[in-house]
Amino acid sequence: MKLVRLPMLPVPSHEPLTDTRPSPVSLVLYATYSPATSPWGVRAWRWHIMAGQVRVGTISLREGDTHVITHLLGHIGFAVDAAHRGRGYAGLAVRALLPEAASLGVDAAWITTTPDNAACLRTLERIGCTFVEAVPIPPWYATWPKGERTKLRFRLPVPP
Repeated sequence: MKLVRLPMLPVPSHEPLTDTRPSPVSLVLYATYSPATSPWGVRAWRWHIMAGQVRVGTISLREGDTHVITHLLGHIGFAVDAAHRGRGYAGLAVRALLPEAASLGVDAAWITTTPDNAACLRTLERIGCTFVEAVPIPPWYATWPKGERTKLRFRLPVPP
């Protein structure tokens, strides 16, 4: 897939977001998508997760309340590079992203994962997500060919 760089959309801001915890994480916006160019079919943004000057992963925010967003994909998706896992970066990045979610009018963010993703499950528990349900992945969904059959849905309140 080719990354398409678009002009910045007005929401959210493109200023780096910084978490003020002792292990600071900043988010540097590097891609914005309109619904027509988004890999997810909705307006979306993707940030590099930075620990100091080192890129440790990525985090995405997707706008909308379609069934795909709320049940399969989630408003927020993140990935921490293997060399940087186990240090809490994903949780810090999600917390740093919540003001941007609030600016979109999101009062509760949906985050999904698979039952076998133990690291993600630990992160979601640590940041205060509530498990809602397990849902079957339909055969037409992108991860079906990879063998995924179930998504776990978690809800995270977004402070105003």
